[in-house]
Amino acid sequence: MTSSKYPHLFATLGEAALRLPDDLARTLESTFASLQEGQAPGTITLLACLQHIRQGDAADGQPWPGNGRTPGQRLALARIDRANAGLTFLLELLHATERVRVDGEVSQSMGDGEREGLLLACRGLSEYVDVQLRAA
Repeated sequence: MTSSKYPHLFATLGEAALRLPDDLARTLESTFASLQEGQAPGTITLLACLQHIRQGDAADGQPWPGNGRTPGQRLALARIDRANAGLTFLLELLHATERVRVDGEVSQSMGDGEREGLLLACRGLSEYVDVQLRAA
């Protein structure tokens, strides 16, 4: 199964679509396709948004510019951009929770488990950025 054979399914499930039995994939694809029929051009739908996202939009929602790069490199750079935006937000949130823990009201504080969860999310995103940088 390729993304061109089942574009709606691939937009929804990504690489996981490759593991579906062909008869199930065909049924799901026809269902997704029927949901798209009758939509005016430019209509914002869930599947259209998923397809756009899968094409490698960056944190600003736009595809990464070509500038002589291959499609795979542009996709990796867009993923790095999104992961970096997420990492920046998580670090800002972690910083704010630390300020509240030290100087704020106890009722506004996060627990140790939540702060550790934020740290783990930051670590995971930074590791992902490293993997994507090597791919680009």
